[in-house]
Amino acid sequence: MRLPVYLQREIARMHFYDPYQSNRAIGRSLSISHNTVGQLRKILNALRKDWASLKNLDDAEWATLLGTQDKRTRERKPRPSWDWVDQEMSRPDATREQVWMEFRGDQPNGIGRSQFNHEYNERLKTKDIALRKVHVPGQKLFLDFAGRTVEIKDRNGGPSSYAQIFVAVLGYSNYTHVFAVASQSTEDWIRCCIDSFNYFGGIPEWVVHDNLKAAVISRKNGAIKLNRAFQECLQHYNTASLPAGPRKPKQKAKAEVGVQIVQRGILFPIRDWDFFSLEELNAELKRRVDQLNSRPFKKMPGSRLDRFISVEKNSLKSLPDIPFETCDWRYDVLVGKDHHIEHARSFYSVPCEFVNKRVDIRFTSTMLEVFFKNKPITLHPLAKTEGEIIAKDEHRPIAHIRVLEGEPREIMRWADTIGQCSNAMIHYHLHERSDVTNGVRAARRMRQLARIYGEFRFEEACNYALQRNITALDSVESILKNSPDKLLADTSPSNNRKPHDNVRGSDYYGADLITENEDE
Repeated sequence: MRLPVYLQREIARMHFYDPYQSNRAIGRSLSISHNTVGQLRKILNALRKDWASLKNLDDAEWATLLGTQDKRTRERKPRPSWDWVDQEMSRPDATREQVWMEFRGDQPNGIGRSQFNHEYNERLKTKDIALRKVHVPGQKLFLDFAGRTVEIKDRNGGPSSYAQIFVAVLGYSNYTHVFAVASQSTEDWIRCCIDSFNYFGGIPEWVVHDNLKAAVISRKNGAIKLNRAFQECLQHYNTASLPAGPRKPKQKAKAEVGVQIVQRGILFPIRDWDFFSLEELNAELKRRVDQLNSRPFKKMPGSRLDRFISVEKNSLKSLPDIPFETCDWRYDVLVGKDHHIEHARSFYSVPCEFVNKRVDIRFTSTMLEVFFKNKPITLHPLAKTEGEIIAKDEHRPIAHIRVLEGEPREIMRWADTIGQCSNAMIHYHLHERSDVTNGVRAARRMRQLARIYGEFRFEEACNYALQRNITALDSVESILKNSPDKLLADTSPSNNRKPHDNVRGSDYYGADLITENEDE
């Protein structure tokens, strides 16, 4: 039977729905000959099955059960093994003509050349099936540089430069960002990524890009080595890199299509415009990309901006409080015996246990960080002048700290943090004594006493001593040992005495005289 299976099913459905309606009525509703309807209804009546047992059969099972296969099919001629054809066609210099001729040499009655080509083309169509990827909101951001550049002219007539056009596309909403930079260097690449994150107002889970040197240093045997500055940028923004395979643009198809749309819809209309700075170019690019994002889709409802605001914006991770600052690195820097490293003719301290070790230095325009085996060990502000020494007390050995603590300036600075009395006592010994050597010795000993008895107790002792004009070291040490200020507070007379017969009151000492004077 040449009638398609879907029409056979419809005839069967109408037959079981109303077995008493005529063949002409069913044929008229389906535009089919009533004779064909009658032929199929005879087959259904002979089967003695209901519609429930027939409606779930697939087309092959339906045709087999009802016997409605197309009987006109001619005897099939021998065909080649298509796996063998694929294998032969993969060899260099292979042609379909030669492979078919070899097949016909083994099978003289096989299919002809035109049928061979037709069936092989149909096979290739089934092998080259496009995969439509479904992107999750906030999951992937696709990055790429456009192939076209834009000329930046010199106002003074000098040589022109050519701006690189960076394109970023979010996977779900196709929301697009365009930014112009001077080059494809690491610094400009990171700047583009940061500007994209700020433009979208959030961070995706993955950043998909190609293998430019600003992002990928090397890729060997499946191992990917990212540019360290770019990797730190991604870590700062809590996202990760997903480089596309070499020469596999389909792995970043969103970026490729985004670049194509930007080149055709934004760069081509301004091809004859004159720009004299990157700022002018970026202002025009922003205006045009906003129009692109607001333009309605042709085959979907809404626009890029609508899909971004309604769904994808809330799926992005939040931006960090502190923006990333571009940095540079120095490797295998030797730590000197003075536990300092040299950078740009200035010196920075590291913990003393790293003396004679080799460390890595990460520095920006404002700070310098030191790493040992990829572990951060200290952080310093970057020196503003050459020859500057920046050190931290906690990096010094204990013996060095004790020596430095004995310096007059350090002792005076320490005394300022204790209290006014301690400050006055130390100031006397360092600046007012005639024998400076013994004054420094006394001040050092007093700092040791404060460490032994506590700084609060030392302040109390200095207060007690200065009230009595005592400044000698031995006297202060005696006050700390014997605590006479504490004993004086315990034995001071009380004003609330109990009454007693032997105690004379105020009346005995002229209270009557005072009363008489008042009466006069």
